[in-house]
Amino acid sequence: MAHYKTYISYVIQKGEQHIHESSIEEFPFPKYSFYLDNSSQQIVKWAEEKQKTLNTGEKVIILNFFNVSNVK
Repeated sequence: MAHYKTYISYVIQKGEQHIHESSIEEFPFPKYSFYLDNSSQQIVKWAEEKQKTLNTGEKVIILNFFNVSNVK
């Protein structure tokens, strides 16, 4: 199955403090495409999984994301 890479810019927020972070994630191309933007659905799933790894009181906030090419 083919994959694509997505750059995700996000913030980890805890109370008044926040930390800016970013990540390049690899997602599989969907077998069937029902939406023009399948990346959004993958980002939501990624954010839900990321939230599970955070400490109590911390929250992940997605700022921006876009698909990238030519990333090795």
